[in-house]
Amino acid sequence: MPDTFKSLRISNGYTQADLASKLGVTIPTVSVWERGLSSPSPRYIPQLAELFNVPKKEIFLLTNTKKLIKAGDN
Repeated sequence: MPDTFKSLRISNGYTQADLASKLGVTIPTVSVWERGLSSPSPRYIPQLAELFNVPKKEIFLLTNTKKLIKAGDN
């Protein structure tokens, strides 16, 4: 299983533009998610899970890991 949101996207054959188009978001939005600066809104989790053929929990963990680690540092 890919260990980052970006690697999951790439392993499923999507460009940032492809994914943005399928979700109705901008390419910069996808980029922000991949860099861990923001997480997808909960409304996108089911769509992402379906597109990537993974459980919803996997999407949540991949997009929130950096936040969880940073929070643990405090």
